[in-house]
Order: sequence, then structure tokens, then C-alpha cells
Amino acid sequence: MKIVFLHGVGDGNPKLEWLDGLNRGLARIDAPQVSPEAVIAPRYSHLLNTDGIKSKHPGVTYKVKNDHDSRRAFERRQARVQRMLRRSSDVRVFGLNDVPDVVVEAVQAAGISVAPGLVLKQVRRYLSNEDLRGAVLGNILDDLPSSGEIVLIGHSLGSVIAIDLLDHLPEQLHVKRFITIGSPAGSEPLHRGSDRILKRFPYARVDDWSNFLDPRDPVTAGRGLARIFPGAQDFQIGGAAKHSADLYLRHPAIARLVSETIHGVTASTETSAENAVVLRLGDQEAGSLLALAYANNVAAHISDKDTKDRYEDALDVLQDNFVQELLSVVGEGRQLPPEFAELAKGRVPSLPRRWDLTEAVTQAVVLAFTNAVDPYEIEVGEARVKSLPNLFVELGFRSGIGDKVKDAVTEVTDCLNGDKGLFGTKTRIMMAAAGVALLAAGPIGLAVAGSATAVGAAAITSSLAAFGPGGMVGGLAMLGGLASTGAVVTTAAATVRGGAPRVSLDPTSIAIQVATAHALKKVGEPHDADLWTRLALAESQISAQLNRLSTFSDEKAPAKVQLANTLSVVEKLMQFMRDNHLLPQELETIEAELAIS
Repeated sequence: MKIVFLHGVGDGNPKLEWLDGLNRGLARIDAPQVSPEAVIAPRYSHLLNTDGIKSKHPGVTYKVKNDHDSRRAFERRQARVQRMLRRSSDVRVFGLNDVPDVVVEAVQAAGISVAPGLVLKQVRRYLSNEDLRGAVLGNILDDLPSSGEIVLIGHSLGSVIAIDLLDHLPEQLHVKRFITIGSPAGSEPLHRGSDRILKRFPYARVDDWSNFLDPRDPVTAGRGLARIFPGAQDFQIGGAAKHSADLYLRHPAIARLVSETIHGVTASTETSAENAVVLRLGDQEAGSLLALAYANNVAAHISDKDTKDRYEDALDVLQDNFVQELLSVVGEGRQLPPEFAELAKGRVPSLPRRWDLTEAVTQAVVLAFTNAVDPYEIEVGEARVKSLPNLFVELGFRSGIGDKVKDAVTEVTDCLNGDKGLFGTKTRIMMAAAGVALLAAGPIGLAVAGSATAVGAAAITSSLAAFGPGGMVGGLAMLGGLASTGAVVTTAAATVRGGAPRVSLDPTSIAIQVATAHALKKVGEPHDADLWTRLALAESQISAQLNRLSTFSDEKAPAKVQLANTLSVVEKLMQFMRDNHLLPQELETIEAELAIS
């Protein structure tokens, strides 16, 4: 495997200072050095400074009609790179937009127009001159092998050329890793008036793309590439403010990516479960496995093939993240449940038989109202509820139990389905936002007015403390924590067995609690006797607040609309409880007597 380096403006780096920088970075992580014989460094500086060039632009060689599957596989590999670099304290992992667009574009546009000879002017000349592009690309292609695998690194102007090169490479040549450093390609002014490079990213040709920038590097203006190129993943590092390639490449994060590509996966990149000591599965871990099993059951019940494929691919990404987040906190000598060792090997473990019927019903109802592949939003229709009978079989119960839980959830959602403005279509099962993210981060109502952020933080802190940050926020791990610990008062799990009696005014949460009570009644288990009282109290509080706001607020003020919608939900659910005999026994008796009289 060869490393191909594309240089920026200047003399083309004939002394290979960039390679010296890379080898310094490799030495910092105790990785083998790269010899000059292992690199290809085409030089094209003579072309950049020549006027009147006439050259034919090389043809596009990436002509795949449908690369949806390749794109999803690419995203899974990108997620793996992000997990690896997230563990580096000197790398900032996110999309970079620290400087407002208008400021960045003004600065870079000024540099292009009034500073001849600077990097940005040369980049602009390359992008706007088709003959120059053709000559440079042809020169580089002459130096490349016709097949095999390469690591492609582009610095400064070289990063722009490298991006341009991707869909012109020989068909049998595969980019095992694509790294851009100090790239100016994220600036809109550079692309104006030119035939935009890389109109379609070759997902099947490139394994992953990592773009590194120092926010103090004036050529990048602190901007990443993801906002213009969907294949790019941006990482912010320090130490390269002077823009030179050797300063970028000596950074250990970049050296780690290069070393891993050349020498294969090491213990420092993806944690292994092989040597972990066995530990009993905890409640949060068990809840997360249950969520994973539910998500797999949902996938099995999706009828549309394209939707099913997208859902399964999204689930693969989340499962990869989930496994590595768990393994990353194991450390030397730490213990790990055997179920996670199975998961780390790509096998979904059998569900533990640890939940009694009441607990299983509660967990299942929460899952049925949850987007288990959040942050991805994929409409799965009735697969949400059709998957429940199989889930109960996996938990060791009769499928008939799952049928009753499915019916309970369906009946509650049917009750509320007329509220199109708040919940959308029936098949979304009242997802006003993205599943459990609504419960954790955006409840509507008095109980959390002005403190949605605090509620979200509480959910993340309590549910993900054992899992580490990122990756699964809003996904399987959060769901496992919420469903199994009842950490946030706006979840149904907190109300089933003596949960905190605080009033919950999140309409989705209230619906979950009513559906849980209805499902428990259907399977012959006792349900929450205090639920009616809490709903009645919520009804009174919302009504009182609406009365106060109506005195002065605008007719369509957002707070009023939210409260009115929530009140409508509460009233419908209270009527549902009456119709299905979910009231406390004494109230049932009174209502029966009133009906007779």
C-alpha cells in the first residue's frame, strides 16, 4: 500500500518535509516509520505557475448509478474513525462552524482579490481554469498505480486537488483512507463561478474521509469541509497555525490514522472484549440489550425493502457505537458482562430472563413509543407495534402477552390520532419529536417550563454515566437507562411501582403511562392506581395556567398553543381511562352508581 501526498503551493516539497513530520508523529505513538519508497508525491508546481496551458480534463471514472448501500457502509466506517479520535484529548470532534459565514467569506474573498501569490488566490485559479485542472490531474494520474489501495493525503491546495481527483481515479484503485489537512475548500467564495469539484462523492471508492484543521490556520479560516462536501468529517487540532504540512502530519491523531491503515487495527484503536473478566449484566446494560432486541424486531417487521435496508444500516452504526462506548470504559483489568463480549463479536446475545411480567410490559410500552435508532428518523409504520409479540417470546413469555400489549398501545394511539397538529400520522405513534429525545430533552408543560435543558442533562447524566459521552445519546443506551431506572419523572417507568408522584405534563409521556396501565390491565397485572389522580391534577394546573396566560398573551402565543394541545391530550386520555375502567376502584364504583341513577 502506498501513501500518496498532494502538495500545496510552492516548490512541491521536494525534500519530503511532510514525510519527516509524519514520521515524527508516528514516533510519538510508537508506530513504525514510513520510508520514502512507500510514498508517491507527484509534483505539479511548474503547472500551477504556467499560463496558457491547454489540456483535456480526464474523464469521470465513478459512474455507479445506485450507491445507497455504499454510502451507508461509508457512514459506518466514518463513525468508527470518529470513535477512535474522540478518545484523543487533543482532538475536537464535531462539525466546525466557529466563525460566521459572512465573516469568513469576506476575509477569504479579500485574500483572493488583493493578495496575488497567496494560497487562496492559487486555489481560486485552479478551480476556475479547466485546462489547468486537466493538466494537474493528468500529471498526478500518470504517477499513480492502476489498481490496489492507497492512503491519499492532500495539504492546502493539494487537498482541493485531491478532492477533485477522487472521481477520476482508475476504477481498480481504492482509497483506503483519505486525509485532508489545512484545506481551504470549505469556503463558498472559492467555488463561485467554477464548475464545482466532486459533484458526487464516490462512496464505494473511498473508505473514509477525515479533514483536519487548526482553527488559527488562516488558510482554513477555522472552517471545516462537511458543510460543502457530505463525505467529509471535520476534526479540529492545534499546533499547525503556520499551515505547514509537516506540522499537521506530526499530530498523533493523524499519525494514528495513517498507522492503522498501513499496519491494521491495533488495541489502541478499537477496544477488544477478548480479555475482559466476566461480570453480571447490570440493569442499564440489560435495558440497552432489550432496546437493541426491540430495534432488531422492528427491522424484521418493516415491509418496504428500502426502508428496511436504511433502518438496518442505521442500527448497525448505533450498535457499533454502543459496543465501543461500552468497551472504551472497560480499561485494563475491568470487568465486562459476557453478553457484551458476544455483541462485540457481531452476535446479538439472547435476552436475559430477568424481568417479571409487570417490568416487561412497562419496558415494552416505552419501547413502542420510542425511536430506537435516534438520531436517525425512519418511518417504520406499524412495525413499531407488530414487533412486540416476538419481543415477548424472546423474554420468555407467551406471544399472546405481546399481542395484548400491542393492542393496548394501538388503542391509546387510536384515541389520540385525531390530534394531527401535535402528533402527525398514526404510524408515527405520536412522535412529536424523535422518540425518547422528546421525553428527555423537550417536555411540554408547566413542570419543566424553562428547564428543558436541565431535564435533558438529568436524563443523560443518570442514563449514560456508565457509557461515556456521545454515540448513543438519544439512542439505545439512553433508552435503556430511562426505561430501566425511571431516572426522569417524565417517563412511564417511574410511575409503575411507586414512582415519584410529580405531575408530568409531557403529552407523550402521559400517553405512555396510560398505555402502560392499559396493557397491564389486559395481561391481568395491577396497574398504577394513582395515575388518574396525577392526570386530574395536571388538568387543573394546565387549565389554571391557560386562564392566566389568556388574560394578556396573544391568541396564538406558542406557550398557549402548547398548553392547549397538552390539555387536549390529557382530556382525551382521561376519557380513555374512563372507557377502559382504569380509574381507581372507588371512582369506578361512584361512576357506576351515577350511571345507574
